[in-house]
Amino acid sequence: MTRHDRFSRPGGGPSPATTSPSGRRPGGHRPARPALTLVPGTRADAAAELSTLTGQPMPADVRGAIVTPVHGTLMATWLPLTDPSRIPQGRILLAWTPAGEDRTDVTAHLGLAGAQVLLAVWPGLRGEWSAVVRPTVAEVTELHAAVRLATAVLDRLTD
Repeated sequence: MTRHDRFSRPGGGPSPATTSPSGRRPGGHRPARPALTLVPGTRADAAAELSTLTGQPMPADVRGAIVTPVHGTLMATWLPLTDPSRIPQGRILLAWTPAGEDRTDVTAHLGLAGAQVLLAVWPGLRGEWSAVVRPTVAEVTELHAAVRLATAVLDRLTD
């Protein structure tokens, strides 16, 4: 069995680059901006690790949690019912409901430019389930970012 770390290198291996005390990567590059982007109108301190939220039912005044992978964990921000129904492009909305004794049904929707689509359904998960959904959320988020980058480069080359 091959194990992959957050940089998708087999076996874990050393980190490809570290930052200097000045916050710059070797070669003079600035560190990447954090992957966490919040829903417009929410406060930065409203974000929490998804694993801290999964042990309880969703609050009645939210549609779910917008999740973003950050350094191997999922950060979540509640999406209130009063906000526009559109999921931000490239973001994933997780919603969960009790499904019997110690079980939870989880659904994921992906925000796209023109619509939102059902991404996945995990019925009957037990206990703290954020690790079960993390690979799907991380891979889809990274794939969406790659497609957006490729589209921007293609647009630039054809102009």
